Amino acid sequence: MESGEHENRKAFEEVTTKNVKTGVDYSTDTRKLFRELEKKVEILEGIVRNQNTTIEQFRLQLAGVQTKLFSGGTD
Repeated sequence: MESGEHENRKAFEEVTTKNVKTGVDYSTDTRKLFRELEKKVEILEGIVRNQNTTIEQFRLQLAGVQTKLFSGGTD
């Protein structure tokens, strides 16, 4: 009976070790993916800020053009 217990214990340890390693690998991969996504989000936020700045500059230019147009002048 002891031989059977020893085999069961060994099998249990192997399965437990495999499960723990799988959990660690999953956590590591998830952490890497999260960091990559954080970097991409930061880049996209920068792009959005730049585009908002450009849009605001266009609005200011358009306001100047509209002011001249609606005041009747083209100077």
